Amino acid sequence: MNKIFSFSGKALLVAVVALSLNSCSSDDDKVDAGSEEGKYSAVLCVGSWPNTAYYIADVPSLTTGTISLQGNGAEMTGKVYAQDIVQKDGFYYHANFGSGRLGKYHVTNGALVTDKEVPFTYLNWTSYTWADDQTLVIFGIGQNAGIDEARYAIIKVADMSVTTGKLNLEALPTGFNTYNVGFAEYRAGKIYLGYGFGSSDFTNYPAMPVYQKFNVATISYPAMTIETSVSDTRSTAPGSSPIYAPSSFVDENNDIYFISDPVSNYDYKSPSAVYRIKSGSSTLDPTYYLDFSSKVTNEMGAAMWYIGNGKAIVRTRAAGESIDADHFYSVIDVKTGTFIKQLALPVDKGERMVQAVIVEDGKAYIAVNAVDKDYIWEYDPATDKLTHGAEFVGGIDYILRLEKTK
Repeated sequence: MNKIFSFSGKALLVAVVALSLNSCSSDDDKVDAGSEEGKYSAVLCVGSWPNTAYYIADVPSLTTGTISLQGNGAEMTGKVYAQDIVQKDGFYYHANFGSGRLGKYHVTNGALVTDKEVPFTYLNWTSYTWADDQTLVIFGIGQNAGIDEARYAIIKVADMSVTTGKLNLEALPTGFNTYNVGFAEYRAGKIYLGYGFGSSDFTNYPAMPVYQKFNVATISYPAMTIETSVSDTRSTAPGSSPIYAPSSFVDENNDIYFISDPVSNYDYKSPSAVYRIKSGSSTLDPTYYLDFSSKVTNEMGAAMWYIGNGKAIVRTRAAGESIDADHFYSVIDVKTGTFIKQLALPVDKGERMVQAVIVEDGKAYIAVNAVDKDYIWEYDPATDKLTHGAEFVGGIDYILRLEKTK
């Protein structure tokens, strides 16, 4: 498997611009147009950096058959940057900072169709949440007189109208010049936004400066004013960028759970931990703290998906001073704050930026980029059974996203 690079903060901005300008594919890479008819899709990569091409493929079944790009690939290269997209009800949303476009897209007859694009350079997005089915709220970093500041945009997706503003988060501490914006969750008229502080000084990389604290801001919606802010010093980076993969959820009891991902901000020392904000509260639950890293020999939680009945799957990055590393998958009980097990899946030979899990009918379906064969695996938590399902074939270099579109 060819790894796709990943960065955070200003380095991510540079990567976005570079890929937007340089991603390409030759005529030999083109695939025949097909049509999207199923209820699932996958974002797939062909080639290796910088000669990469990206496609949205229909996934007819999660459990049987094969998935390839032959007659089944809507190319997104040049319109949408790789895997940092938001999908809802079969529509794809993307803020392309490099080209200054904010767009809404869908796939039909084997092609990525532009529903609407509007000029947009206000922020480089890293996080989002849905306030309702028609309102997407995104968060990221913009600059004012060369100084980074946290910003938001409220997007009415029916007509792609946009309202923007600045977030009055805690001031950047001395020695740190950017915000590390993490998870975002909407609940009962408020948005809960995790953030920390970062640096763009790569002089001593990988020994980057680390600010040993993260915050969670409670934001009144739609006024977008900060109501309260709480902090914790046991970990850093409250979730990686959810535009790539989720690190939080609201469960059936209206409790918010999120996992910290220190490595996403180049912190290789702090533990990855799971936190809870109970229903009706804006503070971290003082009785709850799951030191996830201590259960998996100091590995880190790069993403987290709720699968129901108090259980969640965590995409787990192997220990070491690297953003990109081998990954595996673990199951935790979030209600009791306990580690259950590591799933007996092949090692995922890739990076952290993978939307790998969808949940349906109480089962989790996990896309795994293995050394030999790439499968969607079905995990049934009721029986604790793993079964390999549909297989990706035909020269696909990387599975970047698995999506439920209907």
